[in-house]
Amino acid sequence: MELLRQQREMCLRFSQQFTHMGNVAETVRFEKLAEECMNNIEERTFSTVKIIPDLTNSDMVLTIVKGINLPTPSGASPKAMDTSVRFEFPFPSSEEAQKDKTSTVKNTNCPEFKEQFKLNISRGHRSLKRVIQSRGIKFEVIRKGGLFKTDKVVGSAQLKLDSLEKECEIRQLIEVLDGRKPTGGHLEVVVKIREPLGGPQVHKVTERWLVLDPLTMPTVAVPKPKPQSKNVKNVNASPSPPSPYKLHSINLLAYDKQILESKILGCRRSQRDPPLDLLQQHRELSQRLQWQAAQMERATPVLLAEYDSALCRLAEGLGESVKRLSIQGDTEAAKVTCERLKMVESEIESLKRSSRLS
Repeated sequence: MELLRQQREMCLRFSQQFTHMGNVAETVRFEKLAEECMNNIEERTFSTVKIIPDLTNSDMVLTIVKGINLPTPSGASPKAMDTSVRFEFPFPSSEEAQKDKTSTVKNTNCPEFKEQFKLNISRGHRSLKRVIQSRGIKFEVIRKGGLFKTDKVVGSAQLKLDSLEKECEIRQLIEVLDGRKPTGGHLEVVVKIREPLGGPQVHKVTERWLVLDPLTMPTVAVPKPKPQSKNVKNVNASPSPPSPYKLHSINLLAYDKQILESKILGCRRSQRDPPLDLLQQHRELSQRLQWQAAQMERATPVLLAEYDSALCRLAEGLGESVKRLSIQGDTEAAKVTCERLKMVESEIESLKRSSRLS
């Protein structure tokens, strides 16, 4: 059951990531997988994209986790080490570098810091690529001085950031050097950004998938509840079952359904069977479109407010994607995303007009 819980959480996380990208087909697919129940363990392969939605496009979070066997001056005991770590990120320039340091951890050369620092980046800035590819972040290990003694740098380390072009997280043990000489010490550091600097990276993942068939579960006799007086309110009554889908843009659902139908038709015209995955996506998208149309037919003011909020969040995410793709020079993808944004904005305007009329 623990595996089943982890599987469902992973599906919901992937669904959220594709929602941020405005990819309806993959969002629907992962929502469906989260609810699906069958009767064995299978291998499932699907596309995923890594994104950290809690961060903005201008955030870079550096975590200095700990030091391991940091160098001690000659004649000093490791237990006499009072250590901190200073860092420098040379962006937007060396003169305006972002700098800070950890607090001091006393009496050990294996200090645990676990401190986070939020740095600022500008994805469209010309110097960012140079800093990422050639300079990175510089660290200095500082031994705190005592009475009449100044603080002393006992080692330095450099973290390369070039992998942020394709990854949104770096977790690394970096070697601490004395000049160019290894000291045997290391720093554990983590760097996170919202999404890779080269744009979202979609890749295939194969997982062992636990699925349960409710028909194979043993039946349990449930006693019938005693009848209650009509005037008594049952405060423990079960709420209505949750909706199978989340509210989304009807315009985008219909547009993506047309695209899938065109692909299916193209396969049949060339006398090829459409891929099962394509047919499954079309079936799930059609069901979701029918479900939402039924919801809108009997929409309450509360549901309309939720619908408007969902459309606004979607428009905001698409707007950010248009800006990012334009900065990266991917004009074709920016154009497609802009068209999708216009569809959502048109839907928002239609909803506002119908609300005013009612």
